[in-house]
Amino acid sequence: MTQQPFETGPFLEWLEEVLTAAEAVDVDVIVFGQPDSRSSVQITLRGVPGALGGLEVRRAPTI
Repeated sequence: MTQQPFETGPFLEWLEEVLTAAEAVDVDVIVFGQPDSRSSVQITLRGVPGALGGLEVRRAPTI
């Protein structure tokens, strides 16, 4: 699986909307990595109301 960097702003705004609108959503957060290096985070949401089609995240611009 190819991993690409994405813009965080739209994702965090969408996540805030989902969690604010939902009565109850199960959230699992798993952090992979070492304290002195870059880490990865896996977020799993269960019980999200409605379709997730509204999430549009663009690739981050390369510098």
